[in-house]
Amino acid sequence: MLSRRAFLERGSLALAAMSLSAARAAEAQTGPLGRPIGLQLYTIRDAVAKDLAGTLRAIAEIGYGEVELAGIPAGTTASELRRMLGDNGLTAPSMHASMADLQGGLQERIDYAKGLGTEHLVCAFPWTADSRFRDKPGQAVVSLASGITLDDWKWNAEQLNKIGAACKQAGLRCGYHNHNMEFRSYNGVVAYDELLKLTDPQLVTMEMDIAWVVTAGADPVKYLKKHDDRISMLHVKDVIKDVHVTVDRLQPETTEVGSGKIDWKRVFKAANPKRLTHYFVEQENFDRSPLESVKISFDYLKGLGARD
Repeated sequence: MLSRRAFLERGSLALAAMSLSAARAAEAQTGPLGRPIGLQLYTIRDAVAKDLAGTLRAIAEIGYGEVELAGIPAGTTASELRRMLGDNGLTAPSMHASMADLQGGLQERIDYAKGLGTEHLVCAFPWTADSRFRDKPGQAVVSLASGITLDDWKWNAEQLNKIGAACKQAGLRCGYHNHNMEFRSYNGVVAYDELLKLTDPQLVTMEMDIAWVVTAGADPVKYLKKHDDRISMLHVKDVIKDVHVTVDRLQPETTEVGSGKIDWKRVFKAANPKRLTHYFVEQENFDRSPLESVKISFDYLKGLGARD
């Protein structure tokens, strides 16, 4: 049994931790549309792998209020991660997994998301029904980008509806995150348009990665305006001003938000504030440390929000 003194000391420590969490939550700033500014943890994956708790603390101190999960160190339980997030006033409304992983372990990922309090389980990358890209796993991502067919996209739409039904039953929402290859045209049929047509709006929402849309040579604003009922989340990712336009090669050419080609005022003006629930900063190429980069992106979005 705890002594009275030990009990009071533990109570004081718990109260201090709660106060710190509340203070950091209060410090989290909003950006455009009055939404908390989120960060896709893939951006700082090396720091996350080395020191998850310390890295979460660092991004909370920058002012981020939300994170999207990817690349969490193996063995980290949902309860452990939920505690670390809470200690820093952070929430994780979204979690990524590839279609291949969702095919092989959907219930495991649903359980993890529920244990964490996550709202969205997002398919981050497509796959195929056959095994033609699995013989060389190290090259699968590259070869799939150039070799995926319209029939493959139709299969992915079917799988998303099935995953969406399972997520809905569990109280979650299934989402889909695009790259540039979704904007390839197959005899006039654009893969992304086919995904929108074939997925059930009640089961599947879209997380639009703005940088990859621009890399494909498409206009994200047109999609945001035309499909505002389908797009509920964004990856706020910028591209260099002379980005190479391509739909059959995964070649990220990213930079800090506000430093590249994308007109973010135009993007957020087109977004429906009643439909767009979350957005996450992401970056894949760096000229400085990733934590420095995500602070630059955060400061830009905070300033942009102040001018709304």
